[in-house]
Amino acid sequence: MKKQNQKIWDGYKKEEKILIMSVFDKYRKFVKTGMIQSTNFLNPREFDVVIKALKHEKIFYHVVDLHEECENRVITFGGDNSVVTIYRGVFEKPITHSDVLGTLFSIGYEREMIGDIFVEGDLFYFTNLTRLNSFLEQNFYQIKNQSIVLEKVEKISFKRNRYHSFSLIVSSRRIDHIVGLLSKKSRKDSLDFLKRGNVFLNYQEVTDGVIRLKDGDILSIRHVGKFRLIRGVKNTRKQKEVVEIWKYL
Repeated sequence: MKKQNQKIWDGYKKEEKILIMSVFDKYRKFVKTGMIQSTNFLNPREFDVVIKALKHEKIFYHVVDLHEECENRVITFGGDNSVVTIYRGVFEKPITHSDVLGTLFSIGYEREMIGDIFVEGDLFYFTNLTRLNSFLEQNFYQIKNQSIVLEKVEKISFKRNRYHSFSLIVSSRRIDHIVGLLSKKSRKDSLDFLKRGNVFLNYQEVTDGVIRLKDGDILSIRHVGKFRLIRGVKNTRKQKEVVEIWKYL
């Protein structure tokens, strides 16, 4: 990795710089030892920050993508998807996402050690750092005083669709424009909506309407819903873009 210059840090917050440096340290260790190195789980905002820095330094990396709905991802140097394991849990009495998350916290997990949790019917899926598998299996055996059965699985399989997919014609990917279309507000009203703290991009509050959305971004709009911009499908004759959007159910 070439020597870092001051320019790479322009625009980053203190906690983002600390995160980037920790990832760079893992890369240096991989180069020095040849041993696989991987990050903990990165939320969408952290992932964007790290990827931008890695691309700036022209560092080769691998992203662990286990399912299209997984939002917390792991980056590896010299590794593959095996650094993350998918578990399926079976239970009898109803539990929620918060119940699973709270139990993981109670046994000693920290947020960056927790991947995606999906609860559906009488089962849940959980993505886990493979290096923590033994700890998980020894300590994660009940939720809210009911026993659960854990098993490793190759993939996440839902019984029903968890989102509604539709197309949206946009003249711009500016967030104020897309928020306006999704919430059926005028550009002025959507700007006011943003300024009042009602919009979150990749789980971070945003108030600036000029931010442009990119493929994969997760947009949460209070009282409207949670959306993911999947990709641009095509351009219309009037040079507008047709984009595929998921709305989570």
